[in-house]
Amino acid sequence: MWKLNILRLLAVTSLFSVCRGVRLSPQTQTTGSTLPPTTSMSPVPLTILQEPPTQPSPPVCADATDVNNPLGRLRSAMRNSAYTQMNAYFDAFIIFYTDEHLSEDPLKPERRLEYISGWDGAGTGAVLADGGSAIWVPSGEVRRARSILTCAWLIIDADDPSQPTIPEWISERLARTGRVGGDARLTSVGEWQALSTALQREGLQLVHIPTLLDQLWTEEPDPDRRRPDFPKTVAKNYEIEFAGVTWRDKVALVRNELRAVGADAMVVTALDEVAWLLNVRGRDLPYARLLTAFVVISLREVKVFVPPGKLSLPVRDTLAVYNCFNNNCTRVSEYTSIYSELRRTADSKILIPAAGTFQRGASAAIAQSIPPAKRMFLLSPIIYLKAQKNEAEVNGMKKAHIRDAIAMCTLLSYLESKSALSEISVEKTVDLTRDTQAGYVGPSMKTRVAYGANAADPDYRATNMSNKLIFKNATLVIQSGGQYDEGTTVVTRTVHYGSSTRAERSAYTTVLRSLAALAGLRVPAAVPAAHVDPVARAPLWAAKQDYPHPTGYGVGAALNRKEDPVVIDYRQDTNLHTLREGYFITAEPGWYDPGKFGVRLGNILEVVPKPNGFLGFNEATLIPYEPKLIDKSMLTEYEIQWLNWYNDRIRKEVGPELKSRGLTDVYYWMMNNTIPIELPSKAKKLVSNSADQCRMDLATALLVLVTTMMQAVA
Repeated sequence: MWKLNILRLLAVTSLFSVCRGVRLSPQTQTTGSTLPPTTSMSPVPLTILQEPPTQPSPPVCADATDVNNPLGRLRSAMRNSAYTQMNAYFDAFIIFYTDEHLSEDPLKPERRLEYISGWDGAGTGAVLADGGSAIWVPSGEVRRARSILTCAWLIIDADDPSQPTIPEWISERLARTGRVGGDARLTSVGEWQALSTALQREGLQLVHIPTLLDQLWTEEPDPDRRRPDFPKTVAKNYEIEFAGVTWRDKVALVRNELRAVGADAMVVTALDEVAWLLNVRGRDLPYARLLTAFVVISLREVKVFVPPGKLSLPVRDTLAVYNCFNNNCTRVSEYTSIYSELRRTADSKILIPAAGTFQRGASAAIAQSIPPAKRMFLLSPIIYLKAQKNEAEVNGMKKAHIRDAIAMCTLLSYLESKSALSEISVEKTVDLTRDTQAGYVGPSMKTRVAYGANAADPDYRATNMSNKLIFKNATLVIQSGGQYDEGTTVVTRTVHYGSSTRAERSAYTTVLRSLAALAGLRVPAAVPAAHVDPVARAPLWAAKQDYPHPTGYGVGAALNRKEDPVVIDYRQDTNLHTLREGYFITAEPGWYDPGKFGVRLGNILEVVPKPNGFLGFNEATLIPYEPKLIDKSMLTEYEIQWLNWYNDRIRKEVGPELKSRGLTDVYYWMMNNTIPIELPSKAKKLVSNSADQCRMDLATALLVLVTTMMQAVA
């Protein structure tokens, strides 16, 4: 028995040693966990070999290592003298989003960043020759960028100060010496200088190389990625009935401004300024009727630098292109010769447009082409001349908004009766409906439709991945605008096709009150536009709400939907431009409840004079609001009066147009959505009068009863 107990004890000891991984004997080792046959009474010595855990290898991004896609071809070109045009190569390359005029929405053939990365929005990319690529996008676009870009790209929030800047990101990955390429034609003077200075501190050199990306794109072997052709459409005259002032008179105004600041000439780089100055309109941008061209105005001459074939014969005749030998005509030169022309200019002081509110000024390449001693950086005087509309432009804007009201009323009445719609299908319907209007040229912005929780994102754009079906249980926000022969429109409306909740009605009514506050405001002419913003936001602030975007900005007359100089945003501490009679501005407050719904309303307001040096506003936009979302109990008597007056204008100005075009169903839809709201004071008066009448009737009845009883007793 005692032998059996000893065996059991030894077995337990052996197992205990095995579990602890203890080597009992250096002579005998096994790699198994089972005991081999034994004939002795002693424990079997075991050794357990523990292999280190295997770390999973990180997934390889095929797009980052593909040498045949645009990103891979760019990396190869950065080390190829056939592309760099110099013996030294590039260690990194910066890719900008825009065109040579720094336009907000460049044409497809100008979107080099989209070609390299696939990203179709604004941003800046950086590519390293030895691997690694990053893209900086606005904070509102980060989520969309992550859904579009491949694993080859690191997406960085450009508005987050805790994130690395472009020079920091590049310098962290390169040695203390190196060359960074970039196209100075595609970025502003300030941005190029900031990048160059920051890179120099790290021992890196920023080099202007304007041909590399274009050469790559032109030689692209994949037909689907090949560079699109530039538009062949020619520019047309903008008739004097819409412009109000001849191009010669405008040139004279600009020359007066140049003399006032001591400049001999100026370079006009912004495309909307070129179009305004020359009284021409083209189709060279997706959302604006502009012509791709530079203009140099001096006290002696006017030179236009334009691609071949872009000026029609009527335009050339109007601009007096032929036999031009004085300062009252125009000389036309090849578009790309602007840089060499500036290098050999005889003018001693040349005004180079500085960055403004939305326009980014002249490009770094334009500034670098002018000798340093001749440079004069100032805001373009055309900004102010263009923003203040003359009588013809004001009338044109009003006509454009009547056309737009007909289109939007038709659209909104149509959508009420339809089902199984999606965000993208509504976007297409908006554009198709506007296209039915006479004088319509195209959209003034990318139409945006957001439903339900998507509407709670102020920067939302519908994609195939995010596209939602529209039901009747949430708000639908539609942002859009149109370019017409006479002017430019932008409008935002929020609708609901079911029974709205109390929270939705409260949000909508609060946003409507914000519009009423700004539309009814009177301010001294000396008050900066940015300082009126708190008036519009006050109803939202009272409800502990705010929105991240500006309340408003200037709108062009058949030009850009965003124009300098004013912006209505309390966060502006440098832009203190004042409003002027003839300005057109947007007013677009919003309420965003993340994950639930959003409300946004937007009108264009005309700045009009008021007595005693004050300024006020008139609504140019004449499109009904959503009555089912208005909580009348939240409105003050003034706000009800404002809404009734606005609805009455829609009835009187839009109603006859709907009737004359035979849009009877749309007319009745408009009438049903503009029914006046009874004023509280009037209701109280009616109640008071009714009570008085009731008391009088009761007294009369009592008198009759008493008289009858007295007669009976007698």
